[in-house]
Parts: sequence; C-alpha cells; structure tokens
Amino acid sequence: DILATKIAGFGQFLSGLSIFTLAIYFITSSDSGSLVVDTLASNGAEEHHWLQRVFWAFTEGGVATGLLVAGGSDALGALQAASIVFGLPFNFLIIIMCWCILVMCRTLEEHGQANENMDARLFMPKKTWKMPVYGGICNVMEVLFSFGNINKTLQASGLTAPTAQHFVGFAKNALFPFVTLYSVYSAIDLKGKNKVTNIIGTLSYAALHVGWIVLFICGTINYGFVALAWTMFFTNTCILISVRMTLRGMIGISGNIVGDFVACSFLYPQALLQMEIQLAAEGDLSAGDS
Repeated sequence: DILATKIAGFGQFLSGLSIFTLAIYFITSSDSGSLVVDTLASNGAEEHHWLQRVFWAFTEGGVATGLLVAGGSDALGALQAASIVFGLPFNFLIIIMCWCILVMCRTLEEHGQANENMDARLFMPKKTWKMPVYGGICNVMEVLFSFGNINKTLQASGLTAPTAQHFVGFAKNALFPFVTLYSVYSAIDLKGKNKVTNIIGTLSYAALHVGWIVLFICGTINYGFVALAWTMFFTNTCILISVRMTLRGMIGISGNIVGDFVACSFLYPQALLQMEIQLAAEGDLSAGDS
C-alpha cells in the first residue's frame, strides 16, 4: 500500500516486485531448512529420497501456518521475539564452529600440503559401532519414505532396512534390559574375577528398572512419586554409562560422556542392542587383550 500510494506510476510494479523477491527469499529459506531437517532425519546421510524433503517442507509450512492462524499477530510477535532470544546464544555456537574449521584447516595444512584432495575420513574415528544408536529400528522411516528402495550408497554406508534382530532386540531391551546388561558385564569381565559384582550390578539395575516404571505409574495418583522415579531412572543411566564407557575403551571406539548419556538414558534399548551387536562382531575380547 505504501509503495502504491507514495511512488506514483510505479506502485503496482514495485509491489509486485517486492512480493516476488520476498517469495524467493522465503522459498529458498524453507528449502534450506527442509534440507537440514531431512539430513538430520536421515541419520546424517547426504543422499536421501526426495519425498522426505517434500514432506518436511510441507510440515514446516503447516506448523508455521497453524501458529499464525491460532495466535494471529500475537503469535507472530512471539515468534519474532523467540528468534531474537535464541539467536544470541547461537552466535556462540557459530564461534565454536569457526574455531573448529580453523583447527581443521591447520591440520590439513600440516598433513596435506602434497595432497589437496585429502580424504575427510582421516579425521573420523578409526573404529565405530557396527550399529549406530540411531540405527536399527530407527531406519524404518528411511524404508517407508523410500518405499523400500534405499539408495545403494546409503546401503553401502550401513543404512539398511531393520531386521528381525533389531525389532526383537529392541523389545527385549525395553522390557528386560538387565538380561542384555548381564551378558555385556560377562563379556567385558575378561578374567571372570568380578562375577559377584556383575550379578549385584545387574540385580540393582533390574530393581531400579522395575522401580521407576512402577513409580511413574503411581505418579498418576500422587505426583510425588515421579521425582523418585526420575532418580531411579537416571541412576540406571549412570550404571549403563559406566558399562558403555568400559566397552568403548576396550575395543577402541571414540566417544564422550555426553553421547553416552544420551544413548544410555532415553535410548537405553538401542544402546544395549548396540553393545550386544558389537560384542557379537568382536568375538572373544580376551584374545585382543592378550
């Protein structure tokens, strides 16, 4: 309206041009956002089915439309305020990313002066888990959106359709995690000197596992039980973190306590299955220790 009234003879043209340029800006921004979300939803894979990207684009647009329709101008103002509030902390993340890029460039300069096309896998851990914690049954979405035709490149990188072992193992570890925990305890106890300790640890984990489930159910009657349930849940998480860190150290898999915490807390069925599959692939750990 301002363009149409203030600039005589060019108002309609400039209004149309403004709408066109704004559309290009928002469409390209949405496309970039959909690509990022699609990459995250594809377990970090760079090549994925185009239908997934379309799905996330429409999902993002639907969420934004729903917010604006439900809240009107207030919702738009809140969204603008949120972008400013969360934008400032994100600057620190960008600074860290810049520092990481600087370290990478210095490493390339030290080791790759004679080879401009150095393989990026040089900076990756030499040994990784046979099944990522986000693999297994989590690959169901990739199978669904690709209609069962997973990209061959993704299959070569280990992203395959979940098997019966993944489904059965996940269900077993969700309901009876202490069974797999004891088998892992036994595998990492190379000389069998800690059998009593392993049994006590497994029984403690089992009691805490049943306890936090029961207390969460009791929380529907009295919310005070929920705090004790969370305490038991995170105590189990600490037990599982200790086991996972020990196993990582024995077989030489890089990692950190943050990743162990995420895997051993809310993704504990996957973490246990991951360790079970890794132990089956490694065979007898005592052979490597000797």
